[in-house]
Amino acid sequence: MVRKRPAVQVKWLTVIIIVLVGGAAWLFTRYNASFYQQTVAQVEQVHNGHREKTTDEFQNKAYQQNQSLRLRILNGNRKGELVTTTNQFTTAQATDMEYRPGQQVFVHLNAKKHQKSNEMITGFKRDSVVVFLIWLTVTLLLVILKLRGSMALLSLVINAVLFFCAVQLDVRTNFNPIWLFAGLAVIFTVVTAFLIFGKSQETVVTIMATLGGTAAALLIAVFVLTATNQRGMNFEMMDYVTQQRLPLFYAGSMIGALGAIMDLSADITSSLFAIYREEPQLTFWELFLNARKIGRSIMGPLINVLFLIFVASTFPMMVLFLKNGNSWGYAYSMIMTLGIVQSLISGIGISLTVPITGLLAGGVCEMKVLK
Repeated sequence: MVRKRPAVQVKWLTVIIIVLVGGAAWLFTRYNASFYQQTVAQVEQVHNGHREKTTDEFQNKAYQQNQSLRLRILNGNRKGELVTTTNQFTTAQATDMEYRPGQQVFVHLNAKKHQKSNEMITGFKRDSVVVFLIWLTVTLLLVILKLRGSMALLSLVINAVLFFCAVQLDVRTNFNPIWLFAGLAVIFTVVTAFLIFGKSQETVVTIMATLGGTAAALLIAVFVLTATNQRGMNFEMMDYVTQQRLPLFYAGSMIGALGAIMDLSADITSSLFAIYREEPQLTFWELFLNARKIGRSIMGPLINVLFLIFVASTFPMMVLFLKNGNSWGYAYSMIMTLGIVQSLISGIGISLTVPITGLLAGGVCEMKVLK
């Protein structure tokens, strides 16, 4: 009896190379203190003091604890020297941290070597965690999606560089951010579509549907907010903004909706073209109805994903507001209003993208039939 070989085979050499690359990257970040200008130290010993219970004016209870730390300097002129410092943290750890042996931290050393006052920790050294997560993401993309994964990774890198350049241009010039990021959205869409789907009619339909849905959603948002004079919108809660808030809000809403809209349009387009290849006798109206069915099955989860991402981003601040004696109404108006409106703009764009993609994809397929 001949044994049938499995369709999917494990290439052990590839697995070994991936593991070795990840291990080498982790080891490099673990022992790269000499590459930093900041002073890096490793926590050698920790002595935790007695926990003290604290209660604020709103009856929030927490425990406060002091630590005595012994650190070993890993770089600079004082490499190898042992220093001591203290740290105070609470159980909430909102603005402080608990340190443990083996962790690497950045420290500020006293100007005088033998000064009696303690050194000061300025933060964690997190490059090992960041490099590991990057390695894991790249590995999963390449192993699971192969060529498509490499193209997705390339598009991510290109888009990140483009976004950085756009932010720098916005900071250093007086361009209207709406037009600046509208141009960036077009470039994002074209680059991503061509890298992921290649040169095809599906790519053109995806680009047109994505830009059409995003533009329609933004125009509706501008019309509604202008007609209502932005009543109920607390733009002052946009932190650290040094220019006009409303254009930045529109730009952020546009970029935020773009990804979900492109995902939806790409799914509908590829599915519709696949249906057409299987049944080329379908009419334009039948293709459009199929696009609606596909869109209905996708748009619900997409809108929920966007909403849950928004809720996750505002959850810590909502808890902080409520814990400090603010009402639900005030906390909602101050923290969640802008995000809810952005979620609604994305939802409108997703809803409009379904018929737009159906019309464009169905029309292209119909023209193929006519030819």
